[in-house]
Amino acid sequence: MNEHTKASAGGCPFSGRGATFSALYHEGLWDELAEARQEEPVFFSQSDDYWIVTRYDDVMSILHDHEHFSAENTSDSATPMHADALKIMKDGGFTAEKVQSNCDGERHQRIRDVSSKVLNLRAFAALEPKIREFVNEALDRLEGRDTAELLSEVTYELPARVIFQLLGIPEEDMEQVKAWSGTRTTMNFSPSTYDQQIAGAKDMVDYWQYCVNHVKERIDNPRDDLASKLLEIRGGDDNVITLNELITVFYGVAFAGHETTTTQMTNALRALLTYRDQWEAICADPKLIPQAVEEAFRYCGAVIGWRRRAIQPVEIGGVMLQPGEPVIMSFGSANRDEAQFPDPHTFDVTRKNARKHVTMGNGKHVCLGAPLARLEVKILLEEITRRFPGLRLIEDAPVSHVKTFVFNASESLHVRLR
Repeated sequence: MNEHTKASAGGCPFSGRGATFSALYHEGLWDELAEARQEEPVFFSQSDDYWIVTRYDDVMSILHDHEHFSAENTSDSATPMHADALKIMKDGGFTAEKVQSNCDGERHQRIRDVSSKVLNLRAFAALEPKIREFVNEALDRLEGRDTAELLSEVTYELPARVIFQLLGIPEEDMEQVKAWSGTRTTMNFSPSTYDQQIAGAKDMVDYWQYCVNHVKERIDNPRDDLASKLLEIRGGDDNVITLNELITVFYGVAFAGHETTTTQMTNALRALLTYRDQWEAICADPKLIPQAVEEAFRYCGAVIGWRRRAIQPVEIGGVMLQPGEPVIMSFGSANRDEAQFPDPHTFDVTRKNARKHVTMGNGKHVCLGAPLARLEVKILLEEITRRFPGLRLIEDAPVSHVKTFVFNASESLHVRLR
């Protein structure tokens, strides 16, 4: 950390809150962030090597300030990649680019415009019958049982089955693609060891080559799927989108299109079952479910932290940042900011402004798949409350979380079905 950064905080950034704070999900995180919002809303975290921004208005300001902040570090490896891992990826032909959530300016807008012609409300709405079919197939497997682990048995595969409909990925490849996605989560959003990076680099090469081969096959044999439609829009014109950019879009959607939704479904169910009166409310009145979906995005959003980098001197929350300094926007904290959400630590399916959450971003970089995620969680809640209204948490079941500063992702959800 340079002297300029130290001066920007009015002293050594390692003192006070930032000396002990970690943005990795952990027990007590919400209490720590609540204190920070009141006492030190922007602070430097020594363990994370990022400035942490906690208040809603400051987070929104950064999301909409493309003059002073860049999105290019959004998906950078949480631990700098070792040269050996980088060599594996280079030698393996890994040429993924920064194309959507992690790029800026004209390039971002050009590629987003192309992607949105395929990934849009009309395309997502057309999936509703298939989503409902997939949900009920998963719930059918629970009938006649007393207990279940809903993450592994329901929410893990559902979003993948849905997005793979759009992508044209065969269901027999689902387990492998999900495994590669888990590796990417570790590489990009969690601290990693040398051994994890070497293994991860090999996985990323395999994942990338899978996507390359899929797109190349669609060049010769187009179908009704994402790659084929993007290729048609491209029309061989690199000014529209290059082939490598197109493959990168496919590679990104094959990851982002299901991982966060798996987590959001799991979190929504846990919150509703923890606040039993809220579960009973949506069972009694299914019209509350869309609002419950938004409250779940706010209260227990899958994405709790997102990155930016200052590209010009800029003041945020009373702290002067200099070019190059990295920021974690704490979406989880912003979504519980008392200035925006009264009684923010309570889960309330009747909350009027729950949709103001920032879990899916905001502004130019707002998640293209947000409407699909909303639809999937809504349908799951509609069907599971209809079929299993007596669903309850197994209260003494252990709950562990993935150690990442980006996702609030538990690793199990044990329930009694009746």
